[in-house]
Amino acid sequence: MTTQAQSGLVITELMPHPLPTAFLDSEYIEIYNNSSQVITLQHYTLQVGNFRVPLADYYLAPGQYMLLVDAAVAPKFARFGNVMPLRSWRALQNVAGSVSLLDKGHNVVDHVLYSNAWYELREKKNGGWSLERINPNLACNNSNTWRASEARNGGTPGQRNSVWNAQYNPTITFPSLQITDSRIVLHFASPTDGITFGNDTRIVFEPAENSIVRYELSTDSLVLYTDRPIKWDEPTEIRLQDILYCGQLTTTAVSIFRASPTRYNDLVVNEVLFDPKAGGDDFVELYNRSGRIINLRGWQIGQHTISSEDHFIEVGGYRALTTSPDRLQQDYPHSVRENMIAMQALPAYPNTRGTVLLSKNSTLVDSLFYQSTMHQPFLANVRGISLERQSSEEDTNSKGNFSSASTLVGGATPGYRNSTDVEKKVKKNSWWLDRKTFSPSGNGSESRLVFNYAFSERNPMLNLTIYDSNGRVVNRLIRNKSAGLAGEVIWDGRNEQGTLCPAGIYIYQSEIHTSEGHYQQFKGSFVLIHAGK
Repeated sequence: MTTQAQSGLVITELMPHPLPTAFLDSEYIEIYNNSSQVITLQHYTLQVGNFRVPLADYYLAPGQYMLLVDAAVAPKFARFGNVMPLRSWRALQNVAGSVSLLDKGHNVVDHVLYSNAWYELREKKNGGWSLERINPNLACNNSNTWRASEARNGGTPGQRNSVWNAQYNPTITFPSLQITDSRIVLHFASPTDGITFGNDTRIVFEPAENSIVRYELSTDSLVLYTDRPIKWDEPTEIRLQDILYCGQLTTTAVSIFRASPTRYNDLVVNEVLFDPKAGGDDFVELYNRSGRIINLRGWQIGQHTISSEDHFIEVGGYRALTTSPDRLQQDYPHSVRENMIAMQALPAYPNTRGTVLLSKNSTLVDSLFYQSTMHQPFLANVRGISLERQSSEEDTNSKGNFSSASTLVGGATPGYRNSTDVEKKVKKNSWWLDRKTFSPSGNGSESRLVFNYAFSERNPMLNLTIYDSNGRVVNRLIRNKSAGLAGEVIWDGRNEQGTLCPAGIYIYQSEIHTSEGHYQQFKGSFVLIHAGK
């Protein structure tokens, strides 16, 4: 397959909707000699819609521009360079229209079917700005190859376009698609001309579960037919290699995902922070309990879209929705940054009570009614402490299924397993040490003492105190903290004043208590030594 460039006379700029008060207050069409030869313009005809007007006798040198304008306003454009007044001027349509250049045999040498959608920005769509061609070497004209002028005056008549980029090659994008068994319909971003599939073009699936048996190409879509049905719930990438687009070879890729119908509670609300730390932000965490991969594209939290692009959440995966991932990571250092989704806004979640709604295509998938009284009663200050789901299997709003996150883990667990998750619940309360001897003045794992715990009681509050061999308090290490169901506490061998403790035998006493009245105490001893002594 060979590539080709647009050579000869080309259309490079259009002003279809001038404003009377603007610097450029009249319509114009700019053409350009993109060849290495002098072009005689009298051999060409301008066509606007179905109206044709021959161009005058003029020799246009290579790299030169010519402005085609209404003869009545031609004097205004004299300052911009070459101007050709046309006595039979057909006004350009504001919303959409077509402009063509025909050679002496009435063959189309360049054609622009423009639309005001090409402006993208509303303030430019309303008038006063030209449409400019990006790369005159490209052999097609569409929304990928034209843009609104970026010039301060609204256009660049008679000179190089403000968006000019002779190295620019457009990419082919597919903003929407449909999958039905062995048929995939890929829709172009806008009607697209200039695409050619040649002998060297390849369409490859990754993973290579399918192959193409035939395709249908139009200006609106590309339809692919596969040798077998597309698998459900498996992200797949299709690579289209060596396509000739606008005269240039290009390769593009598109992700496809054939999603199973959404079921209630496939995805559930797993954690919510509605009373953040000072300067912090709310967040909502989701958990995938469906047993299959879920694409979050198009899902909503309240009225806010979670993702307008493909975003896959794995089986058993977590996603924390927040307006500030960096701040959330700062407030909760153990949070998992790659499991956060940055959103422009979240619904307002009042500090006293509110509702979290999760939906897909306007179908409710989960909802949580929360209130501040769901926090553990022993917590004096719940600012910065989230409510965590304790069981993904129990109904979201069943009594006691949401409770305070452990303050030992920082008060929240965005992006990873909840500290109060009852799926890791044990049959009885346990407390143990990894070792009974440690050396805080040494190196490695033996330089700290690790207390491990696993509790069967829900929402336990924890106290942990270290005593010396004479029964004197050395360090009240944990004071009335919510512990969660499992975890660890680390002691670095220092007292409450931050001084390293002397070698000797020490005693610990830990106790848990719950709002239901359960109380239990654990005691034990260990030896602190100093390396080299």
